[in-house]
Amino acid sequence: MFRRGIGVSHAWGWADVGAEGSYGDAPFAAPRFRFDQVQRQAIRAAGFDFVRLAVDVGPFLAFSGTARDRLDERLIGTVHDLLGADLGVIVDLHPSAMNPVYRPAALTAGVDTPNFRAVLALQQRLAARLGQLAQDRAAAEAPRLAFELMNEPELPQAAWQPMLEAAYRAARSGSATLPLVLGGGSMNSATALAALDMRPFAGDARLIYTYHDYSPWQFTHQGVRGNPAFALNAIAYPAPRSTEAMIAATQRRIGSLDLDGPALEQARQAKQTLARYAGFDRSALERTFRQVSAWRIAQRLPAHAILLGEFGVHRTPYLRTPEGAAARENWLRDMRELAEAHGFAWACWTYAGTGGFALAENETGPGFDAATRRALGLLTP
Repeated sequence: MFRRGIGVSHAWGWADVGAEGSYGDAPFAAPRFRFDQVQRQAIRAAGFDFVRLAVDVGPFLAFSGTARDRLDERLIGTVHDLLGADLGVIVDLHPSAMNPVYRPAALTAGVDTPNFRAVLALQQRLAARLGQLAQDRAAAEAPRLAFELMNEPELPQAAWQPMLEAAYRAARSGSATLPLVLGGGSMNSATALAALDMRPFAGDARLIYTYHDYSPWQFTHQGVRGNPAFALNAIAYPAPRSTEAMIAATQRRIGSLDLDGPALEQARQAKQTLARYAGFDRSALERTFRQVSAWRIAQRLPAHAILLGEFGVHRTPYLRTPEGAAARENWLRDMRELAEAHGFAWACWTYAGTGGFALAENETGPGFDAATRRALGLLTP
């Protein structure tokens, strides 16, 4: 059973892509992909019992023959090492936008498109390998091992449903017993999960249903380039009743940025949402947990069949101030405690790497700072 997890995205995510669009011979060989025994042990020592291993699918689709076989073997080796460190593993197929040929939208254009048919073949192949690994270890223990079929499909739930059903059939043809992780589309929103047509999955007790929650985006994604919250600044959690200070800080940030017309308009619209953000607190976060709980009860699913697969906060200069650091700690604690109160497994995002969401101390670890440990209920070193 999975309980407390952390995403690991720096080891197999965002493969290196050459200028000509090629992955080269070793797309995961640069120093930034290092994931060694010290890091694995630090994750386990902190009190996590599993990792959600994000795997960029591009190279697995681009390679063939012995090159693809070597890549498969390396991935299975990483999973083996994690199991050996007493960590469960959810292998998460996690498309990236770094190679336009294999960006998420290109892979999910339709059930019968060549790219998605290639994804189905990959799902079948990896399910078979992971299922065999689980069987090989079953004599000594029952490993905590599962396969997440697709991270955050960008499609609405209705469009994703037939592709999810095809992916489920492909993975089940690879392994009849491997636990599978399914999401509802719309970037793994809770609303999309609750809209799933469950009939194709009825009777399969080895399924885990996942959703992601970064609400409120004004807080968790402030400063993230490409997000509507990019221009927001000094957004607190819980939100004060008066948003005057946050609006003023955001206006100063907008004035310091070189924004073109559309980006400037998006920044203004994001600032306007702060009026609705006033007073946002833990009770507002809990509404989504209650909605997911009501759905899983209606579906007669046990609480441990639900996985809050991602939640996290983007660090900005404000989040490094005493006030901002306290806000980050409060939000992480509330999300973690709410997941546990509802009996859900959880996996925070993410262990290490650049980009601002890393939870490891100084983004590299191997351990975690005191505030992160407190918020996530981790063990002290």
